[in-house]
Amino acid sequence: MADEPTINPYAPPAADIDGRPVGPGEDAFPNALFSPRQILTGAVFGSVLAGVIFLQANYRAMNRPRAANRTLLFGTLACAAFLALMFVLPDRIPPTPINIAAVLTFYKLADTMQGRAFSRHRAANGARQSNWLVFGITVGAAAAVLVVMFLILIAIGMN
Repeated sequence: MADEPTINPYAPPAADIDGRPVGPGEDAFPNALFSPRQILTGAVFGSVLAGVIFLQANYRAMNRPRAANRTLLFGTLACAAFLALMFVLPDRIPPTPINIAAVLTFYKLADTMQGRAFSRHRAANGARQSNWLVFGITVGAAAAVLVVMFLILIAIGMN
């Protein structure tokens, strides 16, 4: 028993408290990214337009401005085409399955385009965007789509 080291169970743990804090690694982007699930949440509650905003924001955070601009352009056009399709859809076709298919397709697209980069970013201690920011952008996008739809309905009703 004399050869065994004595351990004091009441001693504080030995930790390196003066060491550097763990920051983002080399594979992390300098800015926070939206996760594919946050993008899905935005697309479900704020229309595909909110999802497009999140996708382009991620490209900007990844320092890919050309991809961000293309995403915003093509995403806005696709959103406008989708809304136009929903307006001309016959009444006998329910819009809910079409909306669900559009959102799930958009999620798969976002995960394919940015999912791997987001996973590497998080594995290297990169930051994820705030859920409150997701909420705010989602509400703003939903309000914008509702205003546009309301204005279109007013314009159609005036003829």
